[in-house]
Amino acid sequence: MIARGTVVRAREQFVELAIPRAALGATVMIATQPDPTMATIVAIDAEGTAGAALHGDCAGLSAGTGAYFSRAVLRAPLGTCALGRAVDARLRPLDAKAPLDGPPVALDARPPLPHERAAVTQPLWTGIRSIDALLTVGRGARVGIFGAPGIGKSTLLETIARGVSCDAVVVALIGERGREAQQWLRRIDARTTIVCATGDRPPAERMRAADVAVAQAGALRARGLDVLVLMDSLARYAGAARELAVASGESVGRAGFPPSVIGRLALLLERFGPACGGSSTLLATVLNDGDDRDPISEAARSLLDGHIALSGELAAASRYPAIDVLQSVSRTMQHAATPAHRQAASTVREALELLERTREARSLGIPCHAEGLSHALQAEPALGRFLQQGSEPSPAAATLAALGQIADTLGEAHGYLD
Repeated sequence: MIARGTVVRAREQFVELAIPRAALGATVMIATQPDPTMATIVAIDAEGTAGAALHGDCAGLSAGTGAYFSRAVLRAPLGTCALGRAVDARLRPLDAKAPLDGPPVALDARPPLPHERAAVTQPLWTGIRSIDALLTVGRGARVGIFGAPGIGKSTLLETIARGVSCDAVVVALIGERGREAQQWLRRIDARTTIVCATGDRPPAERMRAADVAVAQAGALRARGLDVLVLMDSLARYAGAARELAVASGESVGRAGFPPSVIGRLALLLERFGPACGGSSTLLATVLNDGDDRDPISEAARSLLDGHIALSGELAAASRYPAIDVLQSVSRTMQHAATPAHRQAASTVREALELLERTREARSLGIPCHAEGLSHALQAEPALGRFLQQGSEPSPAAATLAALGQIADTLGEAHGYLD
C-alpha cells in the first residue's frame, strides 16, 4: 500500500511533510497541479516530520497538499537509448525529440566495494598533448580540472569531447549558464548524452542531474563500453549539496560547508572506475580561485585520482590549453602508460622544472650552471610548441612521437613507442 501524507509547511525549494514511514533519501511526489512535483527527503525531526528538497518549481504548493512515496522515479530509461540525446534531471527531452524509451536503470546504485573493482591499466587518450603525454589519464580514473573563472576550463572540456578515444561521452552540466548549455546542445553527436540542470534550477535538481549522468555512464559501462563523463562543475555540485544541507538544518563547518557535503562528493566519485569489461572515467572542472583554505578544492584533490591545474598567467599570455604541468599530477599514469612513455615524460618534466627554477635568475642575467640546462634551453622552443595547441585534438600517436623527439634532444634513448 502506498503511504500518503500532506504538506505541513512550505518555503522556497523546501517543504515539511507529515507522511508515514518517512526515510532519508526516499523520493516523494507532491500532488501539485497540473503536474506532480518530485522531492527528496533530507531530514526527519523528533516528531516524525520529514523535510524534503524540491526538484522543481514550488508554485501551487500550500499546506495540506497531498504527497506520496514513489520508487518509480528512482529508475529511468538510460543506456544506448540516450546516446545522441539531451535531457534534464528528470529525463525530460531538451532536444525536441520523443521521450527516452529503454530499459530502466537505477539512479541510486551504490559504488562498487573495493574487492569488486578492476585495476586501472589502460590509457584514455584525450586529444590534449600536455595531458596525454605528461599527465596520462587511465580508463576509470577520476580527474579534476582546477582553475579560476575564465581561464579555459569549459573550452578544454569541449576539445576533449571532440577528440577523446572512447565509445561514449556523457556531459553533465551542473548549475551551468543557459548560454553555455545551449552551445553544448548545438554540438551534440551520436556518441554523446547531455544531462543539464542550469543554475536557476533547485539544488536537489542540480544534484539529481549528476546522478543521472553517472547512472547513464554506469549503464553504458555495463554493456562493455568505455565511457567518459565530463562534469561542469564539481564545485557547483558541492554548492547545491551545501544549499540542501543548510536548508535541512545541518550546521555549517569550514567556509560555510556542512560536513555532509564532503561525504556526498565521495559517494558520487566512488561510482566511477573500470568494471564489467568497460570503464567510466570522470573529468570534472573544479573552481579554484587560489584560496588554499577552500574545503571543496582540498577535498577534491584528496578524493580524485589526479588534478590538472590551469594557470591564469598562461591564460593571460594566450596559451591554450593553459595547463601548468608542474602543478598537475596523474596518479594513474604509472599504471596506464608504458615504461618507455613514462621515462620520456619524466625527462621532459625534469627539463620543464629546470627551466622554471632558473627562469628568474636567467631573466636577471645571473649565470646558471645547472646540469642539463643547456639541453633544456635548446629544447625550450620545441617544448613551447608542444604544450600549446589549437582547438583541434591531437592524435595519440602524433603526441607520443613528438614527446619522444623532445626527449631525444634532452638525452633520452629511443624505443619509447615499443
